[in-house]
Amino acid sequence: MSALPSTLNITLSHRIWRITLDGAFYGDYRTRRHATDSADAAAAALRKQGRVVTIIDPPVTP
Repeated sequence: MSALPSTLNITLSHRIWRITLDGAFYGDYRTRRHATDSADAAAAALRKQGRVVTIIDPPVTP
C-alpha cells in the first residue's frame, strides 16, 4: 500500500501569505514565518498519518 501524497503550497499575494493543501484553502498569515511554521506543523501531522508531504515555498528574494 502506498502513502497518499499531499502538497502544501505557500504563496504571497497583497502582503498576505496563503497556504493551500492539495488545492484547498488552509490558512492566511501576515508573515512568511507564521506561514512556514504552520505548513511545517501541518506536514508533520500528515506524515504521522502516513502521508507523503511536499511543501512548495517561493524562494527568498533579497
